[in-house]
Amino acid sequence: MAQTNTSAPRKRRPRRSYQSPAKKFNKPLPKIFFCGDPHGSFDFINEAVEKYRPDAVVILGDLQPHDDIEKVLAKALELTQVWWIPGNHDTDTEECYDRLWHGVLASKNLHGRVGNVAGIRIAGLGGVFRGQIWMPDLEPNYRSAQIFVKRSPRSNLWRGGLPRRHRSSIFPSVYDGLAKQRADVLVTHEAAGCHKKGFSAIDRLAKNLGVRWLFHGHQHEDLAYGQYKGMTVRAVGYRGIVDLQGNVIREAEIDPRDLFAMQSAGEEPPPEVLDSVQFDPMPRPLPRMRRKHRRCGDWNSARGDSGRTRDEKKTVPSNDG
Repeated sequence: MAQTNTSAPRKRRPRRSYQSPAKKFNKPLPKIFFCGDPHGSFDFINEAVEKYRPDAVVILGDLQPHDDIEKVLAKALELTQVWWIPGNHDTDTEECYDRLWHGVLASKNLHGRVGNVAGIRIAGLGGVFRGQIWMPDLEPNYRSAQIFVKRSPRSNLWRGGLPRRHRSSIFPSVYDGLAKQRADVLVTHEAAGCHKKGFSAIDRLAKNLGVRWLFHGHQHEDLAYGQYKGMTVRAVGYRGIVDLQGNVIREAEIDPRDLFAMQSAGEEPPPEVLDSVQFDPMPRPLPRMRRKHRRCGDWNSARGDSGRTRDEKKTVPSNDG
C-alpha cells in the first residue's frame, strides 16, 4: 500500500515589500546628525549639538583633530553620543592618529563593524581604497593587514605593525567581514557608485547589509541623490551636517580643493594631487556652498558606468611617508 505524505505543505515565503523607514521602526526616527569632513574644525558640530540636541552624531571621516578630542568636541560630548569613521587624512600624523585611535572616542569608531546608535544599526566603512592594497574591482594585492605586515620588511612597519598610512586603507578582509552583517544605515568615507568618483563595491556592501540609508563624506560635495538601488544615498559636504532624513542642518562650506582647482585652467587635478593637499588645522571660515540635487543617472549618463575603477600599478610595500 502506497504511503501518503502527511507532512504539512511547505509555506511559501512572502514576497518582501517596501516599507517606509517610519513604518519599519514603528516609532519616530531618532535625531541623528551626519557630519561632513571637519578637517580640524569642530565648532560647527559643537554649535549644532548645543542648538538642536540630537540623540547622536556620526562624523564621516577626516577629523584631523588639532588637540585632544575631549577639548575640541567638549560641548558635543557633554550633550550627546559622538561616533566616527576614519578618513584618509586621519593617519597623516602620529598626533592625529593617537588622538583618534587611542583617545576618548576610540570605542566609538564604527569602521568595520555595526554599532547601535540611538536605536539604529549603523555600519561603518572608513578609510579609502588604495591601489597598493586594493582598488575595486581589481584583484587585491593584500587581503588583510596581517598579510601585508607578514610580507613587509621590518623597516617598513610602524610601531611594529601596519604602516600608519595604511591604517586608513580598506582591506578586503574588513570589507568581507562587514558584508556578512545587517544594518539600517551604512556610513562610508568613500562615495557610492552613483558618484562620478564612487565605487560599485560600496553599493554591493550596502546591498549585503540590507541598509535603507547610505551617507558618505570624502568628496566634499553636498549631494542629495535620492533613491538609488533601493536605498537613500546622501553625500554630506565639507563641514556640512544633515539628519537621518537628509534634511540640511548646516550648509556645507566651499571645499578648499575647489578653490585650488579653479586656478588650474578649469581642469580638476588628478586624485594624487588632491590627496596630498594640506589642510590648515586652524582654518579660517569659508563661504557656504549651495547643495546640489542630482539623480544617480546624471552621473552615470556622463561617464557610462555605475562604478569607478582606477588602474594603478602594483607596488611593493612602502614606509608611511
